[in-house]
Amino acid sequence: MKLLLIPDLHGRKPIIPKEEFDAIVCIGDICSDKGIRVLIKEWVRYIEKNPSDRVSDDAYIIRKVGRKGLNALFRKSLNVGNELLKYLDSFGKPIFFVPGNWDQCYGKTKIKDPDKDFYSSLKAYYDYWLGDKLNPKLIKGVHNLVDCQFKVHEFQGFNFIGYGLSSNTEELKMRKKKSTLAFIQKLFLNRAYKSLITKLGKVYAGRDKDLPTIFLTHNVPYGTKIDVLKNKNSKLNGRHFGSNVAREFILKNKPILCIGGHMHEHFGKIKLGKTTCINVGFGNKKAVIVSLDNGKIRNIKFIGKTNV
Repeated sequence: MKLLLIPDLHGRKPIIPKEEFDAIVCIGDICSDKGIRVLIKEWVRYIEKNPSDRVSDDAYIIRKVGRKGLNALFRKSLNVGNELLKYLDSFGKPIFFVPGNWDQCYGKTKIKDPDKDFYSSLKAYYDYWLGDKLNPKLIKGVHNLVDCQFKVHEFQGFNFIGYGLSSNTEELKMRKKKSTLAFIQKLFLNRAYKSLITKLGKVYAGRDKDLPTIFLTHNVPYGTKIDVLKNKNSKLNGRHFGSNVAREFILKNKPILCIGGHMHEHFGKIKLGKTTCINVGFGNKKAVIVSLDNGKIRNIKFIGKTNV
């Protein structure tokens, strides 16, 4: 079996290699960032200068362009993502897919104001990341798509299981406070974090136990060479921003292969425990071909210059 791994595209049409493949793996962020990316960068700079203002990226953009302006940007982004999925669909191969943080597939939250405080912000994100339904506008008319978000599928002797959406480290990092309210909030947040682990674990339990597993995760696992932020202009330069959920899943269940992205700085592979982890990088000129046979990885071919 040969898999074609597609990187984070952000609206850019990929260059598909001429080499034969049996299936496509897309780990999300296929929707366009045009018009939004500039505002996101502006928001990051604002937050760094005004750390006491916990305004979300969406709320900040609304300040700039209004609710209608933000919705218009979202519609354009989603339409481009749908067209790119249709393009991948035209090759007539299964597309194993998990959504990224740009793909408007988040779960629902009961938190009315995520910008209110630390608890509200983090609890809302836990709810978002639990989303297990793809946006119907994103996948409309895409016939070969295989939804792997909190789902497991068998294909040519391998299990495919996915966990998308996550855009940061999920594990709770709350400053110690002696107040009763802070203690209660920490309990609730710990439960919310564990719900991600539990949900993914229940899906994994339903796999074919006789077959090796391929794990798809939008964000690469935490604490490795492929999840370090590299931006000398940022105060966060050098920090790890991978997924704790992905790391815990890998170390516990030992899938044969983990395919992720999100951290655009990296393109290459590392070993985490017994699992080969690939960061497929960013941009339409990169791709990876993985050859597997008899439950083992036979070859990994990177199209583009690796940096890991």
